[in-house]
Amino acid sequence: MAQQKIQLGKLRDFGENFSDTFQFIKQEFKPLITCFLVISGFFILSSSILGGLYQKDAFGFLDQFQPGLNSIPQRGLSETFTIGYFAFLIVTVLNISVMRTVVAVYMKLYDETGESPSIQEVWNMFARYFFRIFLYSIPQFILIMVGMIFCLAPGIYFMVVLLPYPFMVVNENVSFTESFNRSIYLIKENFWVSLGTYFVAYIIYAVSSSVIGLMIGAIFGVGSYLSTGELSSAAAYVTAVLSLVQYVFYIVFFVSVGLHYYHLVEQKDGTGLTKRLETLGDNSGTNTSIEEQY
Repeated sequence: MAQQKIQLGKLRDFGENFSDTFQFIKQEFKPLITCFLVISGFFILSSSILGGLYQKDAFGFLDQFQPGLNSIPQRGLSETFTIGYFAFLIVTVLNISVMRTVVAVYMKLYDETGESPSIQEVWNMFARYFFRIFLYSIPQFILIMVGMIFCLAPGIYFMVVLLPYPFMVVNENVSFTESFNRSIYLIKENFWVSLGTYFVAYIIYAVSSSVIGLMIGAIFGVGSYLSTGELSSAAAYVTAVLSLVQYVFYIVFFVSVGLHYYHLVEQKDGTGLTKRLETLGDNSGTNTSIEEQY
């Protein structure tokens, strides 16, 4: 028996968001994870490897630490903010934009067709929107950081408001200014429920990915330390594996964000209801071959 299609564009309460998140991932697991890894895989691996290498360098002082010493070697700013650090930062920003675009595109195609999209379909739409989503993320990131530095509350507000912007770009094809104004419009009177939804979704994502990532990373880390005797190498392996697992589990968090976006749009615009009403007449030719009976 075919699985019932999950209606993305509908009103959801707090609990329904999470139940539909896991139901959607369970139903679409194979095609979704395939598209996610095929398109995002290079950036995920690059970010994880660069993160591991940077951590190996950052924790290099541990290899010089000897029992009985009263102090641990200190690192200067030039040793912390290295070329490797900035390379890791740039690739990570790219990676997050790639992952968000893939999930947003996948959910849009699923919503339009009612079927699991192919890798080619996701890639074609991904190529159309990725660069724009990446560019939009830069000023938004700066705005959030400025808000965090000068006063924590504005930073949190803009983080909540702007989180679903990739779905706006993909579904509504809006400009940067339009996406910003649209975000504020959707979040109006929905800030606290949005903050609660995103917070719980992030906790689920962070805890589940950290537990599994640390378990796997610890195995690689212990094996590395036993073979090399270097604490820095062990830290690098743990960091790289943990990052890899967290990136894959990011699907859980961002699918929840996407479903909340569809909820906000339905609440404000009623597009999902309009779509369902428009499809009522699609079956006008049904049963035309059945003769009238008395």
